[in-house]
Amino acid sequence: MVKKLIRASLVLVLLGVGLKMWLLPNWYSTNSDNVALTYETPITNDEFDALIKKKIGLSTPLSLAKIAAWRGLKLGLPGSSTIVIRPKTSIYSLIKLLVKYQREQKLVTIHSHWDYKQFTIQLAKQFDWSATNLGEELMDTTNRKRWNEQTWLRIKGLDAYNWQAIAIPNSYMFKRTAAPIQVLDRLVNEAHDFWNKERMLAAKQLNLSPVEVVALASIVTKESNHVPEYGKIAATYKNRLRVNMLLQADPTVVFARGKAGRVLIRDTKIESPYNTYLNKGLPIGALCIPSVDAIDSCLFGAQYPYLYFCAKSDLTPKHDFAVSLSEHNENARRYHQALNEFQRKNKR
Repeated sequence: MVKKLIRASLVLVLLGVGLKMWLLPNWYSTNSDNVALTYETPITNDEFDALIKKKIGLSTPLSLAKIAAWRGLKLGLPGSSTIVIRPKTSIYSLIKLLVKYQREQKLVTIHSHWDYKQFTIQLAKQFDWSATNLGEELMDTTNRKRWNEQTWLRIKGLDAYNWQAIAIPNSYMFKRTAAPIQVLDRLVNEAHDFWNKERMLAAKQLNLSPVEVVALASIVTKESNHVPEYGKIAATYKNRLRVNMLLQADPTVVFARGKAGRVLIRDTKIESPYNTYLNKGLPIGALCIPSVDAIDSCLFGAQYPYLYFCAKSDLTPKHDFAVSLSEHNENARRYHQALNEFQRKNKR
């Protein structure tokens, strides 16, 4: 009986040693410095395990995701999490961190082309507050005064018509519990950093403030989805500003009209501070959140001699650019002829 107990004990010891030797090489992270681990959920167990192994070299024969799930980690719920992992972090410590900080942060993306309604609604969807809450903070004069005083916005300052200047299209990490004013303050700081020395100097050389550049870039953004032409479009409008010519930008008429569609002659006569067919210079405010490509095209785009452009007659997203009005009129004639022919064919 004693011999059997001794044999059983030896077997258990050998199994324990073998199990330890099997697990120990991967039981601790191998990173030599602190590592910021960011992951978005939902994510599969295999994807999560592969991410952990790639970032910090920690892996186990059993799925780490499954082990962590027993402790409360939920990888199937939407969200984003970021934790800092120190060198030689054990699997037990890692699981504690993962469970403790899961989904306390989330990744929020600001898109170009958004108008006021889209901006407030889309952001509100990400947090536990309404679009109205965000709108009230955004339009609060006390907040805008503080933002103007603390940032570059004080140059021909931020106002209710140019709120777009604080929303630089990008992805940002926020706490899930962030209040509307905390989100806006963060965006203001990010926008301030976006306007570095190079961008500020470029704006100064154009004799425009950052807020005015954003307004111009919003026209470029709305004018075309064909990014390679942004430089030519921006140059055309800058040339018009330089010679004190009406911008005559169709997107400003569409904005004033309040609905999308082809711009007609009667639309160009709409009384509105946004209508650049009637008012010289930039409109009273930006039309949307402009893309970074559009902003940088306004600031750093090459110089072109163009004063006119219109949609190309091949009905692609491209444009024909012109220096003279007669050349432009011929381009416009070809485009309208092609458009009318296309519409006739599609009515058959």
